Amino acid sequence: MENNLLLHLAIIIFFSKILGAISRKIKQPPVIGMLLLGILLGPTFLHFIEPDEVISWIAQIGVLFLLFEAGLETDIKRIKEDSKQAMLPAAGGIILPFSLGFGLAYFVTNNVSQALITGVIFTATSVSVSVMTLLDLNKLKGLEGRCIVNAAIIDDIVGILLLTFIFGLTGSGPEGSTLTVSLVKIVAFFVISFAFGLFVLQPFFLNLKKILLDNVVISLAISAVLLYSWFAEMAGLAAITGAYFAGLFLGQTQHKLAVQTGITNLGKSFFVDVFFVNIGLEFNLFDIEAEPIFLFSFVLLAILSKTIGSGFGARLTNFDAVRSFRIGVGMIPRGEVALIVANMALAKGIISTDILSATILMVIISALITPILLKYGFTKIGKKGFKD
Repeated sequence: MENNLLLHLAIIIFFSKILGAISRKIKQPPVIGMLLLGILLGPTFLHFIEPDEVISWIAQIGVLFLLFEAGLETDIKRIKEDSKQAMLPAAGGIILPFSLGFGLAYFVTNNVSQALITGVIFTATSVSVSVMTLLDLNKLKGLEGRCIVNAAIIDDIVGILLLTFIFGLTGSGPEGSTLTVSLVKIVAFFVISFAFGLFVLQPFFLNLKKILLDNVVISLAISAVLLYSWFAEMAGLAAITGAYFAGLFLGQTQHKLAVQTGITNLGKSFFVDVFFVNIGLEFNLFDIEAEPIFLFSFVLLAILSKTIGSGFGARLTNFDAVRSFRIGVGMIPRGEVALIVANMALAKGIISTDILSATILMVIISALITPILLKYGFTKIGKKGFKD
């Protein structure tokens, strides 16, 4: 397989661009073409490209670049206001999904531990698909785009705390993984990230010319992305949260445009495409053995719970119905966080393979349906509401 790696990457890049262009031609987001390419080339259909560690690593870098770009697009002066507006959509996107996930799993398994883990899986939001779609629609800077990203970060934090608490309850957590320790780590991440960003990172980039380093700004930006992503993982958060914050701080310097151009060209030319294709490569959908009714209920409730929960939270925040719908569907995707939770719980013997199978299917379907619903929300229904 290693001998074919270069060929596989060449095929992924070539056909992701072709299918992305076809998706645009039929007025669908390009990410749809990339996801379908992964399903087609992978173990589900052609078996041409099997899951590969190198491709997976490239994919991980791709999603970091994607969230870094989202951070660059964010105005730090509006963070306080945006965070307030994101609180209720985030809360709705946690409470309803957790409740429905718990209820479904308990009804099927009659097991509280499995039900609790399923609830956590339902709360996880993977904002990467939404960010890519919003970038393509040129809506990431809009109020809905900012709200979706901030609400997803809040969901990530709460999801990690819930998981730690549940592992503690079931006696399955690693030594020292108490809720207090997790909370301290998360608070430390935000305090140190903001302090380092404001007092080290920004001044350093603002003075690159003085220290004769202005010609290596893209390389230094990539270093900052990787550093912040590593630090987020050390704090128990998703690496994409760290990448977002790196972009947030570098977006306030005069190098924003140069960094954005360089990272966008590098990321979207190679890394980001591999990330979305890799989602389809990771799984064989024909290997899923759970009962069809359970799978259908699992995926349907996962989609509806985020749409209704986050959408209702947005309505309570005084967003109009149209913008609430956009925010709700933007919170639908599940990805790496849901899969990590499911794999960890399976390895500890807390959940059955049926729940892991259902999670895999949910990740694929939510990734495919979100761009379609987001595009519909921005182009087919009314555009009344607040100004950005």
